[in-house]
Amino acid sequence: MYAALNQRYQLTYAINGQLGENYYCPQCYLPVQFIMATTSQRPHFRHYSRPQDYDGETALHLQGKVALQSALQKLGVVAEQEVTLGTDERRADVLWHAREQTYAFEFQCAILSVAELQQRHSSYQALKVTDIWLLGQTYLNQYLQYPTKKALKFISYRYLWGYFVAVWLPEKATVRVFHHLAFTPPQSQVVFKRTDYTLAAFLQGYLQISQGLTELPLITLNFDPSYWLAQQLNFQCSSWLSLQTACYEHGLNLLSLPTELWLPRRLPPLSRSWSTPLKRQISLFMATGELTWQQRSQLYLSTKWPLIN
Repeated sequence: MYAALNQRYQLTYAINGQLGENYYCPQCYLPVQFIMATTSQRPHFRHYSRPQDYDGETALHLQGKVALQSALQKLGVVAEQEVTLGTDERRADVLWHAREQTYAFEFQCAILSVAELQQRHSSYQALKVTDIWLLGQTYLNQYLQYPTKKALKFISYRYLWGYFVAVWLPEKATVRVFHHLAFTPPQSQVVFKRTDYTLAAFLQGYLQISQGLTELPLITLNFDPSYWLAQQLNFQCSSWLSLQTACYEHGLNLLSLPTELWLPRRLPPLSRSWSTPLKRQISLFMATGELTWQQRSQLYLSTKWPLIN
């Protein structure tokens, strides 16, 4: 090919190309290599034989960053790739400015631990930069139908979508939002709704509420797991037996605790198991004799998912 996009997303002809510069295919946004003129051929660009040959970065990540920058520029937003921020060298995938605020898109394709996510998020907060996390297809099942469990650490919250994770599909210039995520106890399966947005529409929804979540929206209490708990207590090695004993010591019966203590039918997916916050609720109830919705909210949020609060 005789033309490619440079790092500023400008079309550049091969006759003006320079070694050491980064170039991308204007069709698929994958990185291309600049080939200088020889006695037998003109200067041109060509795709790498293997995407991994390009500076160790995956083709999906590169494609995603270029497509994000392109989509922002089409909205009239000045956007830059791989911008280093602060003294700790925090590097934003795509940095941009709007409404007197600085934003950073993090297009996450590689596996990331909760500790690493917390460190990056805290770093952006210290720099007064709003970080918006978009996942790559590596966090979806092979048919792109639902997010994997590894994606749940990236849960965020907005009034429009409830609990959600967002996936960037660069080949479609689309943000796929899996929203209103919830567990349906006692099952561990996550239920959700799915909507595809243009980047502009996604940002419109995302920026409606920028502050974190401090209290859960009130959820109707209409789930009674007492039958399931009764079955669990029949097993000699059940972890619920110790809680049953604790209830007896307080003059209570695990199976006849107040109705408002039980979990909602749809539980926010902030815990690996619905039983974890339930046990915390019962323990707090035994200690205080009451459990308000504000207290329940704090118990649900105590897992400290970085992008929630």
